[in-house]
Amino acid sequence: MYIRYFGFLLLIWFPGALDAQSATQSCSAPSLVGGFFVPKQVTYSNGTTLSYTCYDGRKPAMKGWWATTTCENGKWSHQPQCMESTTACTEPPKVPHAVIIHQAYQEVFAIDSEVVYECEDGYTIEGAHTNKSIFCIAGTWTEGPTCRPSATSGSNEREIQTQTTSITNCGEHPTIVNGDVVEINDMFLRFSCNSFYRRVGPEKVKCYADRTWSEVPTCKDAYCSVNTAQYPDLIPDGVIYLKYDDNVELKCRKLHWYWASDHYSVVRCSNGRATLSKCKYNFKLITSICHKQKYSRITGLSTVFSLLIVS
Repeated sequence: MYIRYFGFLLLIWFPGALDAQSATQSCSAPSLVGGFFVPKQVTYSNGTTLSYTCYDGRKPAMKGWWATTTCENGKWSHQPQCMESTTACTEPPKVPHAVIIHQAYQEVFAIDSEVVYECEDGYTIEGAHTNKSIFCIAGTWTEGPTCRPSATSGSNEREIQTQTTSITNCGEHPTIVNGDVVEINDMFLRFSCNSFYRRVGPEKVKCYADRTWSEVPTCKDAYCSVNTAQYPDLIPDGVIYLKYDDNVELKCRKLHWYWASDHYSVVRCSNGRATLSKCKYNFKLITSICHKQKYSRITGLSTVFSLLIVS
């Protein structure tokens, strides 16, 4: 703080910086809350440059620890301001293909400050936010406009839309339900769907030159579900999920006294529809050639018969 005071005292010794120019109208001393300015006078002649700084905890609206304003024919080039950092905003956001108009450079902007944008040649404001202005509200800027290429001719617009650029120019990555980005390249995003879902649409998503994303895929159902409680012949086992073209065996109840082994129903999933076969089973009948003596060890070969009986 002492260095700043010393700097302002030095300015007083340079009469050229504070000399009044041939004036047509002088300026009254500006008001400044939270700071002070030099030289301190009641009025200032045209062309006078006034230097000011702020007390601790505040900062001038202009860049640096001290700032200047000039008397220009009865008006100051800008009104001296000392702002608290909690309510002020930093530099306004940059809008692609837009410039800020009628605004001197500032490092800090007071609450309720307004900044006006104008689209570059060949671009117009589009979308839901057609307001050219943004405002500083409690330390945050309101949302700014979007500048899109002007649709001067259909062919030019299509040419711009088909030109691709780095994905960093399109901002936040798009998201899809039941899927995710599996590869991030400088020029594209690769999407994949979760298990039991299939991708519909392009695998890669690119960023166009007008900063919009190309077509984003969707993830559609690619499974069947079987609620075993809804089938009297099946042993309840909750809901079973199958992928397309999958086959699953579901265990059946013992509905007949002559069922000697477990029965199964084969479930097939095709195009989102599950079909169940009748319950069926497999068993093996083993016979052996034994010695005459009871309980002797088997020495012959066994004959195995495999029968498939459909109930």
